[in-house]
Amino acid sequence: MQKVKLKFPEHFLWGTASSAYQTEGNNINADWWAWENSEKRKNFVKNRRPNPEQYISGEATDFFSRFEEDFSIARHLNHNAIRFGLEWSRIEPEEGRFDQSAINIYEKMLQSAKANGLQIFLTLHHFTLPLWLAKKGGFSKKENIIYFLRYSEMVARRFSDYVDFWLTFNEPEVYATHSYLLGIFPPQNKSFIKALRVVNNIITAHNLTAPQIKAQTGKPVSVAFHLSDLQPSGPLGGLVRSLSHYLANEYILRRTVKTCDFIGINYYEHFHIGVFGKRITSRTGHEFTDLNWSIHPEGLERVLLNLKKYNKPIYITENGLADEQDLKREKFIKDHLFFIHRAIKQGVDVRGYLYWSLTDNFEWQHGFWPRFGLVEIDRENSLKRKVRYSALKYAEICKENLLEYEIK
Repeated sequence: MQKVKLKFPEHFLWGTASSAYQTEGNNINADWWAWENSEKRKNFVKNRRPNPEQYISGEATDFFSRFEEDFSIARHLNHNAIRFGLEWSRIEPEEGRFDQSAINIYEKMLQSAKANGLQIFLTLHHFTLPLWLAKKGGFSKKENIIYFLRYSEMVARRFSDYVDFWLTFNEPEVYATHSYLLGIFPPQNKSFIKALRVVNNIITAHNLTAPQIKAQTGKPVSVAFHLSDLQPSGPLGGLVRSLSHYLANEYILRRTVKTCDFIGINYYEHFHIGVFGKRITSRTGHEFTDLNWSIHPEGLERVLLNLKKYNKPIYITENGLADEQDLKREKFIKDHLFFIHRAIKQGVDVRGYLYWSLTDNFEWQHGFWPRFGLVEIDRENSLKRKVRYSALKYAEICKENLLEYEIK
């Protein structure tokens, strides 16, 4: 074993990421809320899942009321940055009607984050839609892009004094495939053509919105891209891997990078690509999260090196694991930071790391049981916050801007 001390660049940002719908609670005007509470969904959950109430977001973590408490926790854990989002359906619950009371609370939220010394990454769209827009077809219809432009212009104008980094969309590739190709998220379509249309409309929406926000606020704008480490497997593996990599990691990025001031990376997954593009999870030499996702920090270095060609600053806008017992989280964070540091030493301009997430939250179709948080949410005790041991170890790294690491 060799112990090393790895210093990160000056002004490196340390913190966490979350989304509005997964934490705020009671977003009753969102398409997800309608879907969760539909009889079809309730019957599916009731017949196939233990504890069906765990699959309804309800009050979530009550972040909309308890943001000051959560930001204070982040400050005491030595974080200097945080990513969270706006829930469009709360801001515009009906077409053309902007809810000033909700907007005022979001302004207080942003003020509170700044008062706690946190630089803010603000996400405008993170998988959910206002129900009225979903009924119009959402991003499956090009004519609906104008609604996103109107919403973005309003919030950029109102919140320009507080936001340090803007993210127009979170993981558009995941949103399109899960909602319109695989049928996992609402509206549960299974159409390649419709999924591709959604992707292209989101690309257009970002490319129109980003310059508008930059002109209004003078602050950097990007997308939080879901990028995976894909490696070849079997005959013709290299060719199939190249095609899969292009579709999964490059298609959206190449079409939006000119209007991105930085590149946001959400990194979770490593796969081997088999025949016909099938993703194979290697069972050899890997640990796994509670969601059975392979833990492969080496892949993040490869992802980062592949992005060097774009010559843009990079922020890790999500990276985390489900680990209810908090047995793997400290090592997970340190291992990923080690490979981030290796990429930095090779000239990749990485400027920040945001762990997913500050608190446990509602993990979409998986419900509440996967526990990603540095801070536990005790759902049996009024959503009490309990700081996990791994959070304290991450806090030491954040404070010193330094990773102490054992190399085997």
